[in-house]
Amino acid sequence: MTMLFVLAGLLAAGFAARLLWRRFRARRHDPVEYFGSWDGYGLPLRLVKRISKEEAEARAVRGSAYLVGYFDADNRLVRDVKMLRGQVFFEHHYSYYPSGRLRHMTVTNARGEVLERDYTEADSPTFVW
Repeated sequence: MTMLFVLAGLLAAGFAARLLWRRFRARRHDPVEYFGSWDGYGLPLRLVKRISKEEAEARAVRGSAYLVGYFDADNRLVRDVKMLRGQVFFEHHYSYYPSGRLRHMTVTNARGEVLERDYTEADSPTFVW
């Protein structure tokens, strides 16, 4: 039984260490960056597979999708744009509470329809478009 508690404690410590490592290893973003995809269903989007501007332009020529992320001085994503076949497929704008939690999101789809959502600091926003 003691061994079970030890294993559970080690597992919990490892999980906590991984979360802390992921949080504090975050690199500083450039004001504008290009990405090949996003991950998850939360907001703001978690942009992944960073690509160069030249790769984004090559994808546009091929008619493939890419995303453009815009970051503020606090390293937070304030706008993302998904480009598909050279046109905007969707675009999010974000604002944050001082704590860093998402306060407001506006999304515009390819037809120009706009949806706005406000969040409390306790909310866990999910992807909408």
